[in-house]
Amino acid sequence: MPEPPRLTTKQVSFLRSRAHGLEPQLKLGKHGDTAGLRKELEQALVRHELVKLRLGKFVEVDVEVVADEVGAALVQKLGHVAVLYRPAEPPRLKLPEE
Repeated sequence: MPEPPRLTTKQVSFLRSRAHGLEPQLKLGKHGDTAGLRKELEQALVRHELVKLRLGKFVEVDVEVVADEVGAALVQKLGHVAVLYRPAEPPRLKLPEE
């Protein structure tokens, strides 16, 4: 898996603002982190770069570990919603510089 991107505070703020209007593309249900979820997450990151996940009410999953394992950066985790970012080749989102 690729190394998760290192994001500056300015870049995280930019990505959070872009993710605000997004609907969650994936939902982590009662089965938690499964191979099917990983496959769907991989496809979503390739298609969109910025992916919003909804975590089920009683799901106990460390989203940081999931993000690291798919080579994505955890942009935000707020309540039961997490936002992951992994740049595509070539990147579609133009991140602000330092």
